[in-house]
Amino acid sequence: MMRKLFKYDVAISVAEENVDVAELIVAELKKRRIPHYYYKDDVAGSWGQYIMNLTQDAYGKHARYILLITSRIYVEKYWSGVELQVAVSSFVRGKPSVLQLRLDDTPVDSISKHQVYLEWKKNPEEIADILNEKIKMQKREALLRKLPLFKGVVISILIIAAVMSYYIFGPPGKHRWPPSPPPKMEKILIAEVPAVSYNENSAVQTLYKRSIDSFYISNTEVTVAQYRKFCESQHKNFPPQPPSSDENGPIRNVTWYEALEYCKWVHGRLPTEAEWQYAASAGLAVKYSGSNNAAKVAVYNKQKPLKVASKEPNTFMLYDMTGNVAEWCDDWSDSSFTWKAVRGGACNSKINPVNELDLTYRTKEYPDIRNPYIGFRVAWNNH
Repeated sequence: MMRKLFKYDVAISVAEENVDVAELIVAELKKRRIPHYYYKDDVAGSWGQYIMNLTQDAYGKHARYILLITSRIYVEKYWSGVELQVAVSSFVRGKPSVLQLRLDDTPVDSISKHQVYLEWKKNPEEIADILNEKIKMQKREALLRKLPLFKGVVISILIIAAVMSYYIFGPPGKHRWPPSPPPKMEKILIAEVPAVSYNENSAVQTLYKRSIDSFYISNTEVTVAQYRKFCESQHKNFPPQPPSSDENGPIRNVTWYEALEYCKWVHGRLPTEAEWQYAASAGLAVKYSGSNNAAKVAVYNKQKPLKVASKEPNTFMLYDMTGNVAEWCDDWSDSSFTWKAVRGGACNSKINPVNELDLTYRTKEYPDIRNPYIGFRVAWNNH
Protein backbone atom coordinates (compact mmCIF):
# COMPACT_ATOMS: atom_id res chain seq x y z
CA MET A 1 0.00 0.00 0.00
CA MET A 2 1.43 3.38 -1.00
CA ARG A 3 1.84 5.88 1.81
CA LYS A 4 -0.04 9.12 1.18
CA LEU A 5 2.52 11.92 0.92
CA PHE A 6 0.22 14.91 0.56
CA LYS A 7 -2.77 16.13 2.54
CA TYR A 8 -3.84 18.35 -0.36
CA ASP A 9 -3.42 18.01 -4.10
CA VAL A 10 -3.83 21.78 -4.50
CA ALA A 11 -3.41 24.70 -2.10
CA ILE A 12 -4.70 28.07 -3.29
CA SER A 13 -2.94 31.35 -2.45
CA VAL A 14 -4.93 34.46 -3.34
CA ALA A 15 -5.38 38.04 -2.19
CA GLU A 16 -8.66 38.80 -0.42
CA GLU A 17 -9.72 41.13 -3.23
CA ASN A 18 -9.47 38.30 -5.79
CA VAL A 19 -11.39 35.58 -3.92
CA ASP A 20 -14.16 35.61 -6.53
CA VAL A 21 -11.74 33.93 -8.96
CA ALA A 22 -10.56 31.45 -6.32
CA GLU A 23 -14.11 30.46 -5.40
CA LEU A 24 -15.00 29.68 -9.02
CA ILE A 25 -11.96 27.37 -9.23
CA VAL A 26 -12.69 25.79 -5.84
CA ALA A 27 -16.22 24.93 -6.98
CA GLU A 28 -14.77 23.03 -9.96
CA LEU A 29 -12.20 21.25 -7.79
CA LYS A 30 -15.02 20.06 -5.53
CA LYS A 31 -16.90 18.67 -8.53
CA ARG A 32 -13.82 16.65 -9.42
CA ARG A 33 -13.24 15.61 -5.79
CA ILE A 34 -9.71 17.02 -5.81
CA PRO A 35 -8.39 17.45 -2.23
CA HIS A 36 -7.54 21.12 -1.83
CA TYR A 37 -6.77 23.81 0.73
CA TYR A 38 -8.62 27.11 0.58
CA TYR A 39 -8.63 29.06 3.82
CA LYS A 40 -12.32 30.03 3.59
CA ASP A 41 -13.33 26.36 3.49
CA ASP A 42 -11.90 25.66 6.96
CA VAL A 43 -12.95 28.54 9.18
CA ALA A 44 -13.76 26.27 12.12
CA GLY A 45 -10.44 24.44 11.91
CA SER A 46 -8.43 27.63 11.53
CA TRP A 47 -10.09 29.67 14.28
CA GLY A 48 -7.61 30.14 17.12
CA GLN A 49 -4.69 28.56 15.24
CA TYR A 50 -1.32 30.29 14.81
CA ILE A 51 -1.46 31.59 11.26
CA MET A 52 2.21 30.84 10.50
CA ASN A 53 1.66 27.18 11.41
CA LEU A 54 -1.32 27.02 9.06
CA THR A 55 0.70 28.69 6.30
CA GLN A 56 3.67 26.35 6.65
CA ASP A 57 1.35 23.34 6.76
CA ALA A 58 -0.66 24.28 3.67
CA TYR A 59 1.99 25.88 1.47
CA GLY A 60 5.20 24.30 2.74
CA LYS A 61 4.61 20.71 3.79
CA HIS A 62 1.41 19.02 2.70
CA ALA A 63 0.44 20.29 -0.76
CA ARG A 64 1.28 18.65 -4.08
CA TYR A 65 0.78 21.90 -6.03
CA ILE A 66 0.51 25.55 -4.95
CA LEU A 67 -1.83 27.57 -7.17
CA LEU A 68 -0.80 31.24 -6.92
CA ILE A 69 -3.51 33.55 -8.21
CA THR A 70 -1.35 36.63 -8.75
CA SER A 71 -2.18 40.25 -9.49
CA ARG A 72 -1.07 43.77 -8.66
CA ILE A 73 -2.99 43.45 -5.39
CA TYR A 74 -1.40 40.06 -4.60
CA VAL A 75 2.17 41.42 -4.59
CA GLU A 76 1.18 44.22 -2.21
CA LYS A 77 -0.40 42.00 0.43
CA TYR A 78 1.69 40.93 3.43
CA TRP A 79 0.29 37.43 3.88
CA SER A 80 0.29 36.73 0.17
CA GLY A 81 4.02 37.47 0.34
CA VAL A 82 4.46 35.08 3.26
CA GLU A 83 2.54 32.33 1.45
CA LEU A 84 4.64 32.90 -1.67
CA GLN A 85 7.89 32.78 0.31
CA VAL A 86 6.91 29.52 2.02
CA ALA A 87 5.80 28.01 -1.30
CA VAL A 88 9.05 28.74 -3.17
CA SER A 89 11.48 28.11 -0.30
CA SER A 90 13.77 25.17 -0.95
CA PHE A 91 14.15 23.93 2.63
CA VAL A 92 11.05 21.68 2.53
CA ARG A 93 11.70 18.06 1.58
CA GLY A 94 9.53 17.06 -1.38
CA LYS A 95 8.92 20.71 -2.29
CA PRO A 96 5.57 21.17 -4.08
CA SER A 97 5.39 22.71 -7.54
CA VAL A 98 4.29 26.33 -7.87
CA LEU A 99 1.70 27.09 -10.55
CA GLN A 100 1.01 30.72 -11.43
CA LEU A 101 -2.41 31.89 -12.65
CA ARG A 102 -2.04 35.55 -13.62
CA LEU A 103 -4.95 37.98 -13.40
CA ASP A 104 -2.73 40.72 -14.86
CA ASP A 105 0.89 41.12 -15.99
CA THR A 106 2.32 42.30 -12.65
CA PRO A 107 5.73 40.60 -12.12
CA VAL A 108 6.08 38.56 -8.93
CA ASP A 109 9.40 38.35 -7.07
CA SER A 110 10.77 34.83 -6.48
CA ILE A 111 9.01 33.41 -9.56
CA SER A 112 11.26 32.91 -12.56
CA LYS A 113 10.50 34.99 -15.63
CA HIS A 114 11.05 31.79 -17.62
CA GLN A 115 8.40 29.78 -15.76
CA VAL A 116 5.28 28.91 -17.78
CA TYR A 117 2.09 30.47 -16.44
CA LEU A 118 -1.63 30.60 -17.30
CA GLU A 119 -3.78 33.70 -17.65
CA TRP A 120 -7.28 33.96 -16.24
CA LYS A 121 -9.94 33.97 -18.98
CA LYS A 122 -12.95 33.28 -16.78
CA ASN A 123 -12.32 29.59 -17.43
CA PRO A 124 -12.50 27.77 -14.05
CA GLU A 125 -13.51 24.47 -15.70
CA GLU A 126 -10.41 24.49 -17.92
CA ILE A 127 -8.15 25.40 -14.98
CA ALA A 128 -9.57 22.56 -12.88
CA ASP A 129 -9.15 20.08 -15.77
CA ILE A 130 -5.50 21.07 -16.24
CA LEU A 131 -4.87 20.71 -12.50
CA ASN A 132 -6.55 17.31 -12.51
CA GLU A 133 -4.33 16.12 -15.37
CA LYS A 134 -1.15 17.41 -13.70
CA ILE A 135 -2.08 15.59 -10.48
CA LYS A 136 -2.64 12.35 -12.39
CA MET A 137 0.69 12.75 -14.19
CA GLN A 138 2.56 13.29 -10.92
CA LYS A 139 0.91 10.24 -9.37
CA ARG A 140 1.95 8.13 -12.37
CA GLU A 141 5.51 9.37 -12.01
CA ALA A 142 5.44 8.38 -8.36
CA LEU A 143 4.40 4.86 -9.33
CA LEU A 144 7.23 4.61 -11.85
CA ARG A 145 9.66 5.38 -9.06
CA LYS A 146 8.59 2.12 -7.44
CA LEU A 147 10.48 0.11 -10.09
CA PRO A 148 12.89 -2.64 -8.97
CA LEU A 149 15.74 -1.56 -6.72
CA PHE A 150 18.50 -2.39 -9.20
CA LYS A 151 17.27 0.30 -11.60
CA GLY A 152 17.61 2.91 -8.87
CA VAL A 153 21.12 1.66 -8.05
CA VAL A 154 22.21 1.94 -11.70
CA ILE A 155 20.81 5.46 -12.01
CA SER A 156 22.50 6.50 -8.76
CA ILE A 157 25.86 5.20 -9.98
CA LEU A 158 25.49 7.10 -13.26
CA ILE A 159 24.58 10.33 -11.44
CA ILE A 160 27.51 9.99 -9.01
CA ALA A 161 29.89 9.30 -11.90
CA ALA A 162 28.60 12.36 -13.79
CA VAL A 163 28.94 14.63 -10.76
CA MET A 164 32.46 13.39 -9.98
CA SER A 165 33.46 13.83 -13.61
CA TYR A 166 32.11 17.37 -13.59
CA TYR A 167 34.08 18.37 -10.51
CA ILE A 168 37.27 16.45 -11.30
CA PHE A 169 37.55 17.17 -15.04
CA GLY A 170 35.66 20.46 -15.26
CA PRO A 171 37.34 23.84 -15.93
CA PRO A 172 40.23 24.40 -13.48
CA GLY A 173 39.78 26.99 -10.76
CA LYS A 174 35.99 26.90 -10.77
CA HIS A 175 35.36 23.88 -8.55
CA ARG A 176 37.07 22.06 -5.74
CA TRP A 177 36.41 18.44 -4.78
CA PRO A 178 35.24 18.01 -2.15
CA PRO A 179 33.80 21.52 -1.62
CA SER A 180 35.32 23.36 1.31
CA PRO A 181 32.88 23.67 4.26
CA PRO A 182 32.71 26.88 6.31
CA PRO A 183 34.70 26.93 9.54
CA LYS A 184 33.07 25.23 12.51
CA MET A 185 31.41 27.60 14.97
CA GLU A 186 33.89 28.28 17.78
CA LYS A 187 33.86 30.30 20.98
CA ILE A 188 36.32 33.18 20.81
CA LEU A 189 37.41 34.61 24.16
CA ILE A 190 37.27 38.39 24.31
CA ALA A 191 39.39 39.68 27.21
CA GLU A 192 38.08 42.19 29.70
CA VAL A 193 37.69 45.61 28.11
CA PRO A 194 38.58 48.71 30.14
CA ALA A 195 36.25 51.69 30.28
CA VAL A 196 36.59 53.87 27.19
CA SER A 197 35.82 57.58 26.95
CA TYR A 198 34.70 59.29 23.76
CA ASN A 199 34.23 62.90 22.77
CA GLU A 200 30.74 64.34 22.68
CA ASN A 201 30.39 63.87 18.92
CA SER A 202 30.93 60.12 19.04
CA ALA A 203 27.91 58.03 18.05
CA VAL A 204 28.90 55.29 20.52
CA GLN A 205 29.99 57.35 23.51
CA THR A 206 27.32 55.75 25.74
CA LEU A 207 28.46 52.18 25.13
CA TYR A 208 31.50 52.09 27.42
CA LYS A 209 30.63 53.98 30.55
CA ARG A 210 32.05 51.04 32.47
CA SER A 211 34.47 48.26 31.67
CA ILE A 212 33.19 45.11 29.95
CA ASP A 213 33.82 41.76 31.63
CA SER A 214 35.56 39.12 29.53
CA PHE A 215 33.16 36.98 27.48
CA TYR A 216 33.02 34.53 24.60
CA ILE A 217 31.42 35.15 21.22
CA SER A 218 30.90 32.84 18.22
CA ASN A 219 33.32 33.29 15.34
CA THR A 220 30.51 33.02 12.78
CA GLU A 221 26.87 33.90 12.46
CA VAL A 222 24.45 31.05 13.21
CA THR A 223 23.80 29.15 9.96
CA VAL A 224 20.64 27.74 8.42
CA ALA A 225 21.85 24.18 9.12
CA GLN A 226 22.63 24.95 12.76
CA TYR A 227 19.26 26.59 13.36
CA ARG A 228 17.46 23.75 11.57
CA LYS A 229 19.09 21.25 13.96
CA PHE A 230 17.82 23.33 16.88
CA CYS A 231 14.26 23.39 15.50
CA GLU A 232 14.26 19.65 14.88
CA SER A 233 15.55 18.81 18.34
CA GLN A 234 13.08 21.15 20.04
CA HIS A 235 10.14 20.30 17.73
CA LYS A 236 9.79 23.94 16.67
CA ASN A 237 8.63 25.28 13.33
CA PHE A 238 11.51 26.23 11.07
CA PRO A 239 11.09 29.85 9.90
CA PRO A 240 10.62 30.21 6.13
CA GLN A 241 13.84 31.23 4.44
CA PRO A 242 14.13 33.37 1.30
CA PRO A 243 14.61 31.47 -1.99
CA SER A 244 18.13 30.20 -2.74
CA SER A 245 19.13 30.21 0.93
CA ASP A 246 22.22 28.09 1.59
CA GLU A 247 22.51 25.61 4.45
CA ASN A 248 25.90 27.16 5.27
CA GLY A 249 24.58 30.70 4.96
CA PRO A 250 23.31 32.72 7.91
CA ILE A 251 19.86 31.99 9.30
CA ARG A 252 17.41 34.81 8.56
CA ASN A 253 13.80 35.69 9.30
CA VAL A 254 14.23 34.86 12.99
CA THR A 255 12.70 37.11 15.62
CA TRP A 256 14.73 38.43 18.55
CA TYR A 257 12.90 35.98 20.82
CA GLU A 258 13.71 33.01 18.56
CA ALA A 259 17.37 34.04 18.40
CA LEU A 260 17.45 34.17 22.20
CA GLU A 261 15.90 30.69 22.42
CA TYR A 262 18.66 29.28 20.21
CA CYS A 263 21.32 31.00 22.32
CA LYS A 264 19.88 29.44 25.49
CA TRP A 265 19.84 26.04 23.76
CA VAL A 266 23.63 26.28 23.34
CA HIS A 267 23.93 27.64 26.91
CA GLY A 268 24.64 31.16 25.70
CA ARG A 269 22.93 34.49 25.14
CA LEU A 270 22.85 37.37 22.70
CA PRO A 271 25.77 39.84 22.91
CA THR A 272 25.18 43.26 24.37
CA GLU A 273 25.79 46.25 22.11
CA ALA A 274 28.95 47.10 24.02
CA GLU A 275 30.27 43.56 23.63
CA TRP A 276 29.32 43.47 19.96
CA GLN A 277 31.00 46.84 19.33
CA TYR A 278 34.30 45.87 20.90
CA ALA A 279 34.35 42.38 19.35
CA ALA A 280 33.68 43.88 15.92
CA SER A 281 36.37 46.54 16.18
CA ALA A 282 38.83 44.10 17.77
CA GLY A 283 40.32 47.07 19.59
CA LEU A 284 41.36 48.81 16.35
CA ALA A 285 40.38 52.22 15.00
CA VAL A 286 38.81 50.92 11.76
CA LYS A 287 35.59 51.66 9.89
CA TYR A 288 34.69 48.01 9.35
CA SER A 289 35.30 44.84 11.29
CA GLY A 290 38.91 44.01 10.40
CA SER A 291 39.73 46.68 7.83
CA ASN A 292 39.08 50.11 6.39
CA ASN A 293 38.40 48.33 3.07
CA ALA A 294 34.82 47.02 3.14
CA ALA A 295 35.36 44.69 0.17
CA LYS A 296 37.89 42.62 2.14
CA VAL A 297 35.71 41.87 5.14
CA ALA A 298 32.06 42.48 4.23
CA VAL A 299 29.36 41.06 1.98
CA TYR A 300 27.36 44.17 0.99
CA ASN A 301 25.50 45.85 -1.85
CA LYS A 302 24.06 42.45 -2.85
CA GLN A 303 20.61 40.85 -2.98
CA LYS A 304 21.42 37.93 -0.68
CA PRO A 305 24.13 36.91 1.80
CA LEU A 306 26.93 34.47 1.06
CA LYS A 307 28.01 31.47 3.09
CA VAL A 308 29.34 32.48 6.48
CA ALA A 309 33.09 33.23 6.60
CA SER A 310 33.27 34.03 2.87
CA LYS A 311 35.28 37.17 3.65
CA GLU A 312 38.37 37.80 5.78
CA PRO A 313 38.00 37.79 9.61
CA ASN A 314 39.05 40.57 11.94
CA THR A 315 42.08 40.22 14.25
CA PHE A 316 39.91 38.38 16.82
CA MET A 317 39.17 35.82 14.04
CA LEU A 318 35.50 36.83 13.91
CA TYR A 319 33.80 36.63 10.50
CA ASP A 320 31.02 38.79 9.04
CA MET A 321 30.73 41.22 11.92
CA THR A 322 30.30 43.73 9.09
CA GLY A 323 27.78 42.86 6.36
CA ASN A 324 26.22 39.54 5.26
CA VAL A 325 23.33 39.84 7.75
CA ALA A 326 22.74 42.40 10.45
CA GLU A 327 22.75 40.91 13.97
CA TRP A 328 20.38 41.08 16.91
CA CYS A 329 21.86 42.41 20.15
CA ASP A 330 20.51 41.88 23.65
CA ASP A 331 19.85 45.56 24.44
CA TRP A 332 16.66 47.52 24.15
CA SER A 333 17.27 50.50 21.89
CA ASP A 334 14.88 52.84 23.67
CA SER A 335 13.71 53.66 27.19
CA SER A 336 10.16 52.51 26.42
CA PHE A 337 11.39 48.95 25.73
CA THR A 338 9.87 48.88 22.24
CA TRP A 339 12.85 48.32 19.92
CA LYS A 340 15.82 45.96 20.03
CA ALA A 341 19.28 47.01 18.84
CA VAL A 342 20.56 45.63 15.53
CA ARG A 343 24.19 46.04 14.49
CA GLY A 344 26.62 45.35 11.66
CA GLY A 345 24.80 46.07 8.40
CA ALA A 346 23.65 43.43 5.92
CA CYS A 347 24.20 42.20 2.38
CA ASN A 348 21.87 44.90 1.04
CA SER A 349 23.59 47.72 2.95
CA LYS A 350 25.25 50.62 1.12
CA ILE A 351 28.28 52.71 1.96
CA ASN A 352 27.05 55.79 0.05
CA PRO A 353 25.52 58.30 0.66
CA VAL A 354 25.20 56.93 4.24
CA ASN A 355 27.74 54.35 5.33
CA GLU A 356 25.45 51.66 6.71
CA LEU A 357 28.42 49.36 7.32
CA ASP A 358 30.35 51.69 9.62
CA LEU A 359 30.90 50.11 13.03
CA THR A 360 29.20 53.06 14.70
CA TYR A 361 26.04 52.75 12.58
CA ARG A 362 23.02 51.62 14.63
CA THR A 363 19.57 50.38 13.66
CA LYS A 364 16.61 49.02 15.60
CA GLU A 365 13.71 46.64 15.03
CA TYR A 366 10.65 45.34 16.85
CA PRO A 367 11.72 42.13 18.64
CA ASP A 368 8.93 40.06 17.07
CA ILE A 369 9.67 41.10 13.47
CA ARG A 370 10.94 38.65 10.83
CA ASN A 371 13.44 40.38 8.58
CA PRO A 372 15.25 38.63 5.69
CA TYR A 373 18.36 40.71 6.38
CA ILE A 374 18.71 40.05 10.14
CA GLY A 375 20.42 37.06 11.79
CA PHE A 376 22.50 36.67 14.93
CA ARG A 377 25.55 35.18 16.65
CA VAL A 378 25.96 33.80 20.17
CA ALA A 379 27.77 35.15 23.23
CA TRP A 380 28.66 33.29 26.43
CA ASN A 381 29.66 34.45 29.91
CA ASN A 382 33.23 33.64 30.91
CA HIS A 383 32.40 31.56 33.98
